[in-house]
Amino acid sequence: MRKALIFALILRGLLGSFYYHPDLKSQFFHASFLSRGTVNIYDYLSVNRKDLPYSDTFNYPPLIYFFQGAWHFISRAVIGPGLTDWLWDWSDRHLYAGGLFAYLLVLKLPYLLADLLILKLLLDLAPRERKCSVSLLWLFNPVSLYGIYMVGQFDILPALITVGSFILAKKSRFAWSLFLLGLAAAFKTYPLLLVPFVLLKIPRVETLFRSLPGLAVGYLLPLAPFIFSVSFQSSVFRSGLSGRIVNAPFLLYYFVLLILSFRGRKTASLLWEFMAVTLGVLLFTRFHAQWAIWTLPFAVLLVSVKSTLNWTAAAVVITLFGIVFLIPDQYVLIGLFTPLNPYLAYVPPISQFLPAILAPVFRGAFLISGLLFVFLTRSNEKTV
Repeated sequence: MRKALIFALILRGLLGSFYYHPDLKSQFFHASFLSRGTVNIYDYLSVNRKDLPYSDTFNYPPLIYFFQGAWHFISRAVIGPGLTDWLWDWSDRHLYAGGLFAYLLVLKLPYLLADLLILKLLLDLAPRERKCSVSLLWLFNPVSLYGIYMVGQFDILPALITVGSFILAKKSRFAWSLFLLGLAAAFKTYPLLLVPFVLLKIPRVETLFRSLPGLAVGYLLPLAPFIFSVSFQSSVFRSGLSGRIVNAPFLLYYFVLLILSFRGRKTASLLWEFMAVTLGVLLFTRFHAQWAIWTLPFAVLLVSVKSTLNWTAAAVVITLFGIVFLIPDQYVLIGLFTPLNPYLAYVPPISQFLPAILAPVFRGAFLISGLLFVFLTRSNEKTV
């Protein structure tokens, strides 16, 4: 396993250095304002963004702003002011920066740490005979390699915290489990969908009421300084996930999961529920590829239990990437290679060269394989 780990680290270093998505730069561009003394990025952008080289809004909860802002400050001190200069360069020449590969790698390093921490937690959960399987599934799955190191998204951070929440709930430490879900939601709001399932596992009403303040502290405390800001409300609460999941199929699916969780509340460990909810977001919404990282730790544990699930899991992953690569955006595939050849930014997305019927075909196949995976893993969590 040591050789596999070394190879996995080298692979992550190469992918992190040579692949680029503009979202990575835009997030750290906004985060760089923390070093300038800007605390409320939402109000600042609403007033000043028209005068900035990049004029989009910041649409994430505040903790990721402070996390990335702190990392930008550390990275700039280590790698030099050229990093900030590159973040502020939105010209056609920004992909020709001399330190580009180093900038890309250093900005992704916190995600590497979170990636390895999740592996450590998964190995702690897995019995000895399945540790090798869990390690290989986690280290070499294409979902995390693509979402973390090629696209450079931060979803691995809330994913790490939700794994911690799951472990605490498994140990009946519900107040701390809810606290971590609230904290994760202050990075990205999806962990709030998991809260009702933790509440259903709490055996006594008085324990439930003692546990709820943990959720409030974890989620509301980081948001409190911004909650009355109109700019914050419009940027965070009126965009992204919150608007996409309000659809009848997902709500029906979610309601069914709640019923099943309630019926098995005395025996199940929440592993299946955490996987099924986060996978369901993908199945019933227009998702971003990195959202698949939310469900990945729980899916890996479930797949490691039964090798026959590999085929179903593979079908889910293949159809997921089929959907992603057919999005009319060159930066879901070809554009990721622009650090190696900046002219690739002008190549049209592959969806323009393929029949339009492929997109709904992949979407249907993804839904079927995903629901089949949810069904087949229902009984597996008892062995984890």
